[in-house]
Amino acid sequence: MRKNKSFSAPLENWVQFVNLRIEVFCKALDLLQVTEIMKENEKRISKALYPKLRTVCLKHKENIELPKPNAEIGAATEDELIDESIEKKPDFSYSMVNPFAESEKDYEINLHIECKCIGYNRSPSWNLNMNYITDGIIRFDYLSHKYGKGANDGIMIGYIISSTKYDIQEIINQKLPKNIEKLNFKTENKVENITTKFERENVEPFDFKLHHIWADFTKVD
Repeated sequence: MRKNKSFSAPLENWVQFVNLRIEVFCKALDLLQVTEIMKENEKRISKALYPKLRTVCLKHKENIELPKPNAEIGAATEDELIDESIEKKPDFSYSMVNPFAESEKDYEINLHIECKCIGYNRSPSWNLNMNYITDGIIRFDYLSHKYGKGANDGIMIGYIISSTKYDIQEIINQKLPKNIEKLNFKTENKVENITTKFERENVEPFDFKLHHIWADFTKVD
């Protein structure tokens, strides 16, 4: 018999699940080298990241599974079949079974990961840093996307292709909505991760944590 405990409540195994995947992505990003051609399209970087994720997972003592790239969110219940968000495809996704679930909706929890290039604009009509917000962060609260629905956490990855981490951070912080905690990167490391609070307005659970992993690819070998 299942215990009457919602998966949306903080669970120790979910926290460990998320932290372990953050560790995997950080290590894979540290291994990754990005060329100037790859910088032209964030999808190219994400594709090149996948073999590095495989390398890290293979060597990890926890036998971690690989994330699913560009997988549809899918419907948790029949009622969601008419919801356009079920066809959205985060860049990477993990899923974890909820041992306390008492309904189909709560049986599986998804950790969604969205990746964006950040830095100086390569086109006057394309603002990379604003795109990190409007086509990245906000997708975790858009009804049209519902990334991280039913989850306490989500992950944003920033591929720094130009400028500096702190200049980009300042620009993004100026544009962040008030319900999203400002970024606070503090090191010169190639890869750094931080956690911010996101008081969501449309997607449950409303108390949400968004983990940001930024990797500096401004130097090309």
